Amino acid sequence: MAVTMLDSSLESTRPVELPGGSRRLDEAAKREIDRLIRRGVSVEVLADRFGLGASRIERVLTEMRARRLLETKLEFMHDPSFDAPGAEAEILAPMPEPARGESTRRPSAPEGLPPYLASLYDVPLLTREQEAHLFRKMNYLKYRASKLRDRIDPARARSADLDAIERLQEEALAVKNQIIRANLRLVVSIAKRHLGQSQNFFELVSDGNMSLIRAVEKFDFARGNKFSTYATWAIVRNFIRTIPEESQRRDRFLTGHDEMFESAADHRSDEHETAIDQKRTQEAVTGLLDRLNERERRIITSRFGLGGAVELTLEQLGQELGVTKERVRQLEARAQEKLRKIALEEKIDVLGL
Repeated sequence: MAVTMLDSSLESTRPVELPGGSRRLDEAAKREIDRLIRRGVSVEVLADRFGLGASRIERVLTEMRARRLLETKLEFMHDPSFDAPGAEAEILAPMPEPARGESTRRPSAPEGLPPYLASLYDVPLLTREQEAHLFRKMNYLKYRASKLRDRIDPARARSADLDAIERLQEEALAVKNQIIRANLRLVVSIAKRHLGQSQNFFELVSDGNMSLIRAVEKFDFARGNKFSTYATWAIVRNFIRTIPEESQRRDRFLTGHDEMFESAADHRSDEHETAIDQKRTQEAVTGLLDRLNERERRIITSRFGLGGAVELTLEQLGQELGVTKERVRQLEARAQEKLRKIALEEKIDVLGL
Protein backbone atom coordinates (compact mmCIF):
# COMPACT_ATOMS: atom_id res chain seq x y z
CA MET A 1 0.00 0.00 0.00
CA ALA A 2 2.85 2.40 0.85
CA VAL A 3 4.42 1.80 -2.59
CA THR A 4 1.14 2.58 -4.32
CA MET A 5 0.80 5.84 -2.40
CA LEU A 6 4.34 6.89 -3.34
CA ASP A 7 3.72 5.95 -6.96
CA SER A 8 0.62 8.12 -6.99
CA SER A 9 2.54 11.04 -5.52
CA LEU A 10 5.32 10.72 -8.08
CA GLU A 11 2.93 10.44 -11.01
CA SER A 12 1.58 13.91 -10.20
CA THR A 13 5.01 15.55 -10.53
CA ARG A 14 6.05 14.51 -14.04
CA PRO A 15 8.79 16.74 -15.51
CA VAL A 16 8.12 19.10 -18.43
CA GLU A 17 9.18 17.82 -21.84
CA LEU A 18 11.49 20.17 -23.76
CA PRO A 19 12.47 20.10 -27.46
CA GLY A 20 15.17 17.52 -28.19
CA GLY A 21 13.99 15.18 -25.45
CA SER A 22 15.59 17.04 -22.54
CA ARG A 23 13.65 17.40 -19.35
CA ARG A 24 13.27 20.42 -17.07
CA LEU A 25 12.24 20.09 -13.44
CA ASP A 26 10.23 22.91 -11.93
CA GLU A 27 10.57 23.95 -8.30
CA ALA A 28 7.68 21.80 -7.15
CA ALA A 29 9.27 18.71 -8.70
CA LYS A 30 12.64 19.46 -7.07
CA ARG A 31 11.03 19.87 -3.68
CA GLU A 32 9.12 16.61 -4.18
CA ILE A 33 12.31 14.72 -5.08
CA ASP A 34 14.00 16.13 -2.00
CA ARG A 35 11.02 15.23 0.20
CA LEU A 36 10.78 11.70 -1.10
CA ILE A 37 14.48 10.94 -0.79
CA ARG A 38 14.25 11.89 2.88
CA ARG A 39 11.32 9.52 3.23
CA GLY A 40 13.53 6.68 2.10
CA VAL A 41 12.76 6.47 -1.63
CA SER A 42 15.90 5.42 -3.50
CA VAL A 43 17.62 7.44 -6.22
CA GLU A 44 17.00 4.61 -8.67
CA VAL A 45 13.23 4.67 -8.07
CA LEU A 46 13.11 8.46 -8.41
CA ALA A 47 15.17 8.36 -11.60
CA ASP A 48 12.77 5.84 -13.11
CA ARG A 49 9.63 7.68 -12.09
CA PHE A 50 10.85 11.10 -13.24
CA GLY A 51 12.42 9.73 -16.40
CA LEU A 52 15.85 11.12 -15.48
CA GLY A 53 19.30 9.66 -15.00
CA ALA A 54 20.53 8.92 -11.49
CA SER A 55 23.21 11.60 -11.85
CA ARG A 56 20.53 14.23 -12.59
CA ILE A 57 18.61 13.21 -9.46
CA GLU A 58 21.84 13.46 -7.45
CA ARG A 59 22.41 16.99 -8.75
CA VAL A 60 18.91 18.00 -7.71
CA LEU A 61 19.49 16.58 -4.25
CA THR A 62 22.80 18.43 -3.94
CA GLU A 63 21.14 21.66 -5.03
CA MET A 64 18.37 21.29 -2.45
CA ARG A 65 20.87 20.39 0.25
CA ALA A 66 22.89 23.52 -0.60
CA ARG A 67 19.77 25.67 -0.37
CA ARG A 68 18.92 24.35 3.09
CA LEU A 69 22.47 24.91 4.23
CA LEU A 70 22.51 28.51 2.98
CA GLU A 71 19.16 29.20 4.61
CA THR A 72 20.55 28.18 8.00
CA LYS A 73 21.44 31.20 10.12
CA LEU A 74 25.17 31.48 10.80
CA GLU A 75 26.40 34.24 13.11
CA PHE A 76 29.89 34.73 14.49
CA MET A 77 32.12 37.32 16.11
CA HIS A 78 34.90 38.23 13.70
CA ASP A 79 38.40 38.97 14.87
CA PRO A 80 41.28 40.38 12.76
CA SER A 81 43.50 37.53 13.95
CA PHE A 82 41.43 35.12 11.86
CA ASP A 83 43.20 36.35 8.71
CA ALA A 84 46.70 36.49 10.16
CA PRO A 85 49.30 34.16 8.56
CA GLY A 86 49.63 30.93 10.47
CA ALA A 87 46.71 31.76 12.77
CA GLU A 88 44.77 28.61 12.00
CA ALA A 89 47.25 26.23 13.63
CA GLU A 90 47.19 28.25 16.85
CA ILE A 91 43.43 28.76 16.92
CA LEU A 92 42.61 25.10 16.25
CA ALA A 93 45.24 23.77 18.64
CA PRO A 94 44.06 21.77 21.69
CA MET A 95 42.72 23.78 24.62
CA PRO A 96 45.60 25.00 26.81
CA GLU A 97 46.25 23.31 30.13
CA PRO A 98 45.87 25.42 33.29
CA ALA A 99 48.93 27.52 34.09
CA ARG A 100 51.33 26.21 36.70
CA GLY A 101 49.81 26.59 40.13
CA GLU A 102 46.33 27.13 38.64
CA SER A 103 43.98 24.19 38.93
CA THR A 104 40.55 23.65 37.44
CA ARG A 105 38.44 23.12 40.55
CA ARG A 106 35.22 21.15 40.81
CA PRO A 107 33.11 22.82 43.50
CA SER A 108 30.72 20.65 45.48
CA ALA A 109 27.13 20.67 44.29
CA PRO A 110 24.61 22.45 46.56
CA GLU A 111 22.52 20.15 48.69
CA GLY A 112 19.11 19.10 47.45
CA LEU A 113 19.86 19.15 43.70
CA PRO A 114 18.61 16.19 41.67
CA PRO A 115 21.39 13.94 40.31
CA TYR A 116 21.33 15.31 36.76
CA LEU A 117 21.79 18.89 38.02
CA ALA A 118 24.36 17.85 40.60
CA SER A 119 26.34 16.21 37.80
CA LEU A 120 26.94 19.66 36.29
CA TYR A 121 29.41 20.28 39.09
CA ASP A 122 31.57 17.42 37.83
CA VAL A 123 32.51 19.52 34.78
CA PRO A 124 35.63 21.56 35.60
CA LEU A 125 35.48 25.33 35.33
CA LEU A 126 37.36 26.98 32.50
CA THR A 127 40.30 29.21 33.23
CA ARG A 128 40.26 32.64 31.62
CA GLU A 129 42.78 31.45 29.00
CA GLN A 130 40.79 28.31 28.23
CA GLU A 131 37.58 30.29 27.90
CA ALA A 132 39.19 32.77 25.49
CA HIS A 133 40.65 29.89 23.46
CA LEU A 134 37.29 28.15 23.08
CA PHE A 135 35.37 31.29 22.10
CA ARG A 136 38.03 32.17 19.55
CA LYS A 137 37.99 28.64 18.14
CA MET A 138 34.19 28.48 17.93
CA ASN A 139 33.94 31.78 16.09
CA TYR A 140 36.85 30.96 13.78
CA LEU A 141 35.21 27.70 12.71
CA LYS A 142 32.02 29.60 11.91
CA TYR A 143 34.06 32.21 10.04
CA ARG A 144 35.63 29.48 7.91
CA ALA A 145 32.22 27.97 7.22
CA SER A 146 30.86 31.39 6.29
CA LYS A 147 33.65 31.99 3.77
CA LEU A 148 32.94 28.66 2.12
CA ARG A 149 29.20 29.36 2.09
CA ASP A 150 29.77 32.68 0.31
CA ARG A 151 31.23 30.79 -2.65
CA ILE A 152 28.37 28.31 -2.98
CA ASP A 153 26.01 28.50 -5.95
CA PRO A 154 23.24 25.95 -5.22
CA ALA A 155 22.82 25.10 -8.89
CA ARG A 156 26.54 24.21 -9.17
CA ALA A 157 27.25 23.07 -5.63
CA ARG A 158 29.60 20.14 -5.00
CA SER A 159 28.93 17.60 -2.28
CA ALA A 160 32.54 17.84 -1.09
CA ASP A 161 32.13 21.58 -0.43
CA LEU A 162 28.88 21.05 1.42
CA ASP A 163 30.52 18.30 3.48
CA ALA A 164 33.31 20.71 4.44
CA ILE A 165 30.85 23.42 5.51
CA GLU A 166 28.78 21.01 7.58
CA ARG A 167 31.92 19.61 9.21
CA LEU A 168 33.06 23.10 10.24
CA GLN A 169 29.62 23.92 11.63
CA GLU A 170 29.50 20.65 13.56
CA GLU A 171 32.95 21.34 15.04
CA ALA A 172 31.83 24.84 16.03
CA LEU A 173 28.73 23.37 17.68
CA ALA A 174 30.88 20.91 19.65
CA VAL A 175 33.00 23.78 20.99
CA LYS A 176 29.87 25.78 21.80
CA ASN A 177 28.46 22.86 23.77
CA GLN A 178 31.75 22.58 25.67
CA ILE A 179 31.43 26.24 26.74
CA ILE A 180 27.79 25.76 27.69
CA ARG A 181 28.47 22.66 29.81
CA ALA A 182 31.20 24.49 31.72
CA ASN A 183 28.76 27.30 32.58
CA LEU A 184 25.51 25.45 33.29
CA ARG A 185 26.10 25.61 37.04
CA LEU A 186 25.97 29.41 36.71
CA VAL A 187 22.33 29.04 35.65
CA VAL A 188 21.57 26.80 38.64
CA SER A 189 23.21 29.28 41.02
CA ILE A 190 21.22 32.25 39.69
CA ALA A 191 17.96 30.26 39.55
CA LYS A 192 18.29 29.29 43.22
CA ARG A 193 18.68 32.96 44.20
CA HIS A 194 15.60 34.02 42.23
CA LEU A 195 13.33 31.16 43.26
CA GLY A 196 10.13 32.25 45.00
CA GLN A 197 6.98 30.48 46.11
CA SER A 198 5.26 31.04 42.79
CA GLN A 199 8.14 29.84 40.58
CA ASN A 200 9.09 26.37 39.43
CA PHE A 201 12.82 25.82 39.90
CA PHE A 202 13.17 23.57 36.87
CA GLU A 203 11.36 26.07 34.64
CA LEU A 204 13.74 28.79 35.83
CA VAL A 205 16.73 26.57 35.04
CA SER A 206 15.29 25.78 31.59
CA ASP A 207 14.72 29.48 30.84
CA GLY A 208 18.18 30.29 32.17
CA ASN A 209 19.76 27.66 29.94
CA MET A 210 18.21 29.31 26.88
CA SER A 211 19.60 32.68 27.99
CA LEU A 212 23.02 31.09 28.46
CA ILE A 213 22.95 29.61 24.96
CA ARG A 214 22.07 33.00 23.44
CA ALA A 215 24.80 34.66 25.51
CA VAL A 216 27.41 32.26 24.11
CA GLU A 217 26.37 33.29 20.60
CA LYS A 218 26.48 37.04 21.35
CA PHE A 219 29.60 37.25 23.53
CA ASP A 220 32.44 39.26 21.97
CA PHE A 221 35.49 37.36 23.19
CA ALA A 222 37.95 39.84 21.67
CA ARG A 223 37.19 42.48 24.31
CA GLY A 224 38.87 40.41 27.00
CA ASN A 225 35.93 40.44 29.42
CA LYS A 226 34.82 37.48 31.50
CA PHE A 227 31.98 35.53 29.98
CA SER A 228 30.41 34.87 33.39
CA THR A 229 29.76 38.60 33.84
CA TYR A 230 28.04 38.88 30.47
CA ALA A 231 26.08 35.64 30.93
CA THR A 232 24.92 36.60 34.44
CA TRP A 233 23.34 39.79 33.13
CA ALA A 234 21.66 37.96 30.25
CA ILE A 235 20.21 35.28 32.55
CA VAL A 236 19.02 37.68 35.25
CA ARG A 237 17.55 40.05 32.69
CA ASN A 238 15.48 37.19 31.31
CA PHE A 239 14.34 36.22 34.82
CA ILE A 240 13.22 39.80 35.41
CA ARG A 241 10.98 39.47 32.36
CA THR A 242 9.52 36.09 33.30
CA ILE A 243 9.21 36.08 37.10
CA PRO A 244 5.85 37.42 38.39
CA GLU A 245 5.98 41.13 39.09
CA GLU A 246 5.49 41.01 42.85
CA SER A 247 8.45 38.65 43.21
CA GLN A 248 10.56 40.80 40.90
CA ARG A 249 9.82 43.87 42.97
CA ARG A 250 10.70 42.10 46.21
CA ASP A 251 14.03 40.82 44.87
CA ARG A 252 15.04 44.09 43.27
CA PHE A 253 14.10 46.09 46.39
CA LEU A 254 16.19 43.85 48.63
CA THR A 255 19.26 43.49 46.47
CA GLY A 256 19.30 46.48 44.12
CA HIS A 257 21.29 45.82 40.97
CA ASP A 258 24.20 44.03 42.66
CA GLU A 259 23.01 40.56 41.61
CA MET A 260 22.84 41.58 38.00
CA PHE A 261 26.57 42.05 37.88
CA GLU A 262 27.75 39.20 40.09
CA SER A 263 30.80 38.14 38.13
CA ALA A 264 31.90 35.68 40.82
CA ALA A 265 29.00 33.28 40.34
CA ASP A 266 31.37 30.53 39.20
CA HIS A 267 33.88 31.27 41.98
CA ARG A 268 36.83 31.18 39.59
CA SER A 269 38.25 34.52 40.81
CA ASP A 270 39.61 35.53 44.17
CA GLU A 271 37.72 38.09 46.25
CA HIS A 272 39.99 40.97 45.28
CA GLU A 273 39.53 40.38 41.54
CA THR A 274 35.78 39.95 42.00
CA ALA A 275 35.45 43.22 43.89
CA ILE A 276 37.37 45.06 41.18
CA ASP A 277 35.24 43.52 38.40
CA GLN A 278 31.99 44.43 40.14
CA LYS A 279 33.12 47.98 40.87
CA ARG A 280 34.15 48.57 37.26
CA THR A 281 30.92 47.11 35.95
CA GLN A 282 28.72 49.18 38.25
CA GLU A 283 30.68 52.33 37.40
CA ALA A 284 30.14 51.60 33.70
CA VAL A 285 26.39 51.13 34.25
CA THR A 286 26.16 54.35 36.24
CA GLY A 287 28.01 56.18 33.49
CA LEU A 288 25.61 54.87 30.87
CA LEU A 289 22.55 55.88 32.87
CA ASP A 290 23.96 59.38 33.30
CA ARG A 291 23.80 59.76 29.51
CA LEU A 292 20.00 59.54 29.64
CA ASN A 293 17.75 62.46 30.41
CA GLU A 294 16.01 62.57 33.79
CA ARG A 295 12.76 61.00 32.64
CA GLU A 296 14.48 58.20 30.69
CA ARG A 297 16.74 57.47 33.64
CA ARG A 298 13.75 57.32 35.97
CA ILE A 299 11.96 54.86 33.67
CA ILE A 300 14.95 52.52 33.27
CA THR A 301 15.89 52.45 36.96
CA SER A 302 12.27 51.86 37.97
CA ARG A 303 11.53 49.25 35.33
CA PHE A 304 14.63 47.17 36.21
CA GLY A 305 14.91 48.00 39.90
CA LEU A 306 18.40 49.46 39.53
CA GLY A 307 20.21 51.12 42.40
CA GLY A 308 17.80 49.69 44.95
CA ALA A 309 14.79 51.37 43.33
CA VAL A 310 11.40 49.70 43.74
CA GLU A 311 10.42 48.13 40.42
CA LEU A 312 7.29 49.67 38.94
CA THR A 313 4.88 48.54 36.25
CA LEU A 314 4.24 50.55 33.09
CA GLU A 315 0.90 51.68 34.51
CA GLN A 316 2.44 52.80 37.81
CA LEU A 317 5.13 54.77 36.03
CA GLY A 318 2.55 56.32 33.73
CA GLN A 319 0.55 57.58 36.70
CA GLU A 320 3.70 58.98 38.29
CA LEU A 321 4.84 60.74 35.11
CA GLY A 322 1.37 61.79 34.00
CA VAL A 323 1.42 59.88 30.71
CA THR A 324 -0.24 56.75 29.35
CA LYS A 325 1.09 53.23 29.83
CA GLU A 326 1.78 52.99 26.09
CA ARG A 327 3.77 56.23 26.21
CA VAL A 328 5.93 54.80 29.01
CA ARG A 329 6.52 51.72 26.86
CA GLN A 330 7.67 53.92 23.98
CA LEU A 331 9.98 55.95 26.22
CA GLU A 332 11.46 52.78 27.69
CA ALA A 333 12.16 51.37 24.22
CA ARG A 334 13.78 54.64 23.16
CA ALA A 335 15.95 54.75 26.28
CA GLN A 336 17.05 51.14 25.78
CA GLU A 337 17.98 51.85 22.17
CA LYS A 338 20.01 54.85 23.30
CA LEU A 339 21.84 52.66 25.84
CA ARG A 340 22.52 50.05 23.18
CA LYS A 341 24.14 52.58 20.89
CA ILE A 342 26.25 54.07 23.69
CA ALA A 343 27.34 50.63 24.90
CA LEU A 344 28.27 49.62 21.35
CA GLU A 345 30.23 52.82 20.71
CA GLU A 346 32.12 52.53 23.97
CA LYS A 347 32.52 48.73 23.73
CA ILE A 348 30.76 47.99 27.00
CA ASP A 349 29.32 44.50 27.50
CA VAL A 350 27.56 44.95 30.82
CA LEU A 351 24.10 45.77 29.59
CA GLY A 352 23.76 42.88 27.18
CA LEU A 353 20.92 44.78 25.53
